[in-house]
Amino acid sequence: MVALAAIVLLLSVILCIHSISGHGLIGCSQGTHCNLVLGSKWSFLFGIIPVSALSTGAWTAFLICLLLHDKSDSDADLQRFLSHILILLSGTVTGCAAWFIWLQSHMIKAFCPYCMTAHILGIIISVLTITWCIRQKPGRTILSIGLGLTIAVVLAVVQFYTTPLTLAERGFTEEPLPEIDPYELPVTGNPDAPHVITLLFDWQCSHCRQIHNMLPSVVDETGGQVAFICCPISLSRECNPLVSQGVDSFRGSCKLLHIGLALWRTDPIAFSRYDEWYWGDPDRGWSPPSVDDATAHAAELIGADKLESAMNDPWIDAYLNTVLQLFSRTSTGGRSAVPRFIYRNNWLVPEADDTPGLTSLIKALTD
Repeated sequence: MVALAAIVLLLSVILCIHSISGHGLIGCSQGTHCNLVLGSKWSFLFGIIPVSALSTGAWTAFLICLLLHDKSDSDADLQRFLSHILILLSGTVTGCAAWFIWLQSHMIKAFCPYCMTAHILGIIISVLTITWCIRQKPGRTILSIGLGLTIAVVLAVVQFYTTPLTLAERGFTEEPLPEIDPYELPVTGNPDAPHVITLLFDWQCSHCRQIHNMLPSVVDETGGQVAFICCPISLSRECNPLVSQGVDSFRGSCKLLHIGLALWRTDPIAFSRYDEWYWGDPDRGWSPPSVDDATAHAAELIGADKLESAMNDPWIDAYLNTVLQLFSRTSTGGRSAVPRFIYRNNWLVPEADDTPGLTSLIKALTD
């Protein structure tokens, strides 16, 4: 139990460091389930405290109690007290594991392998600990378990009611913004709608995929009053000098941008098929297809020679220059987040768990 608890504590520390510093994790690059979970608002309490920090504290206490219990053979009262603490912590760990597994399944709809490993090990350790402590006959075991579960329920309720289902980083720029012609790019909705909103996205961005799947429903819920110009941009320094230095998490997205635009310019129907293939079933998990797979699929749709020629179209370079200006003038503090909605001189970077939430943000943007 000590060995397993030490492993979970190590995982918690790693996740806590990641939440605080933003440093990448192995297998947790952009577009992965891991990144979607750890980058969500549910990975924090009150929006500022990493839940992994709470986990680190709990498992530190757990490990200390286990080690002290092993050394307290001659003190029956201390053993009994430590057993109660361990049972309480076991109840809390089990309840919290159930809560965070539910969040990943129903709210985020993605599973982080680091988190799931910690949760499953936590449940196993809790069962072993409770069984072991019961053999010590500490008494009032059910009460300790119940108190631990109550702590977990309180944490879940507090997090649920203090974490908004929709939130957004908003901004306004007084600089003139370049105009994007809705007839030159893919549009969700009617390009002649009263409110045409520019959407910047990266093909490798998992949050962009989540928002992308909501757009048709948002158009319907607004009665066709809004439409979205889907403007790809790359968050890789390969073709975006505005991205801050560090690990290039979006390496390869420049070529994906060229592939998508080449398909759109050559054959909009082929682009629609590619778009559906690339983003996948919205009800299932997703990892972005590799650049090689995307290139091969695009070549199957319009032919390799035609694809290569279209990717070298000078129009794409002109478009990239325009969209980089748009990106630069709506960025603050060096932030380069997408998806980004731009309407007139207002912009927002949303995080919404459902279509009604996103719709409310869009209505506020266009009011």
